Amino acid sequence: MKTAFHLLLAAILLVGSVSLASAAGGVFITNPTGPDSLTKADIKNILLGNKTKWDSGGLVKLAVLSQGPVHESIVQEYTARSADQFDKYWKKQVFTGKGSSPDSFKTDAELVAFVAKTPGAFGYIAGDAKPDGVKVISVQ
Repeated sequence: MKTAFHLLLAAILLVGSVSLASAAGGVFITNPTGPDSLTKADIKNILLGNKTKWDSGGLVKLAVLSQGPVHESIVQEYTARSADQFDKYWKKQVFTGKGSSPDSFKTDAELVAFVAKTPGAFGYIAGDAKPDGVKVISVQ
């Protein structure tokens, strides 16, 4: 009986974890002229400024959220850094002349508006957001 109880408890905790992960998750978006999909490695390289040109040509223009659970989740999953480490990484890139800071936005709506009007733009927003004028891309 204890084993069945423990399995039930584990299942409840797992379902709760999945719900929390979904709530904090996000989706990647590009300007409508951007690619339909990217690999996890491509996303990591874009987030860290190592991929600055699209395969089809044109510059990648990175847009990030300035804070919040989606920002923290994306940065952790794709760069293996905390949000604070990610911020410090970009400050160092700028200070040493190795890169330009990503454009940073407080809300999904602001980020979507930027990506929609900026050729080559790439960013992420909450998974439940309803973006207009951008392309939601898949991750391979």
